Amino acid sequence: MLLGGCSAGNLSEQHQVQPSSPSKIEDSTNHKDKKGMMNFLLIGSDSRGEPQSFSDAIIIAQYVPKEGNIKLISLMRDSYVKIPGHKKGYDKLNMAYFIGGNELLKKTIYQNFGIKVDHSISIDFDGFANFIDLIAPEGITVNVSQKMIDDFKMDVKPGENALKGRELLKYVRFRHDDESDFGRVKRQQEVVVKVKEQLKNKFSHIESLAALPDFVDESLDHVESDMDKGEILAVLSKLVFYPIKNIDSLRIPVQNSYVNKTYPHAGAVLEINLEENREALKDFLMKPSPVNREYQY
Repeated sequence: MLLGGCSAGNLSEQHQVQPSSPSKIEDSTNHKDKKGMMNFLLIGSDSRGEPQSFSDAIIIAQYVPKEGNIKLISLMRDSYVKIPGHKKGYDKLNMAYFIGGNELLKKTIYQNFGIKVDHSISIDFDGFANFIDLIAPEGITVNVSQKMIDDFKMDVKPGENALKGRELLKYVRFRHDDESDFGRVKRQQEVVVKVKEQLKNKFSHIESLAALPDFVDESLDHVESDMDKGEILAVLSKLVFYPIKNIDSLRIPVQNSYVNKTYPHAGAVLEINLEENREALKDFLMKPSPVNREYQY
């Protein structure tokens, strides 16, 4: 399906358009079936211990264990969407998390994009650093730019470096280059894929599975989820027993489907063509993996 760009004129009144009923698109993008498909909402919060925080990363991971497929959808945090119950009506997507945590963010995603989330997991800065150090004590290798080094005063040289928890957190949060938040989203997806590989390597043998419960206990600090320990163990076990064959990724909004706008209550936002992005999501989720997309990322 070829999704063309749209003009700024088509988007200028987008904030006044009510999202259509999610049920109209839900059946085609969702969801649980005989293949055991699950939709997980992965949230990286900017919390440093405050009672409220914003979501730095918003990723939906659709996992089909028996097929060995994962589809990653990064939702840009500045997307201008309707938030249920919000007095302003429309606001940045990450405002939903600030106001109502995981649950309101799940509802907001469903009402705007028609994707029903089965489970959510949010992790703060300390939790992310701790988790990376647990699964990859020697670090995860990524390509670090000079701009990133200068911005965060990192003690590394440009090029490939194995970064441990605190340094890798800087890598996924960096946005002070020409790609800004769009580059940050790419790095977040990159690290999710590499984390999956580290998990597979760490628990690739039957003997190593005995360490899974202790690993989960150590990982749960600074983590909020609607799953209990047993459910988390079940998901991790599936990742071990059903090797991942394909990982596809998508960014919402897709290219040429948004304009930069500013509102007094929200600041700078991405005002998106909601219908175009719903169609991109539907196309991406319905196609078998690996997905060969005809629209621009």
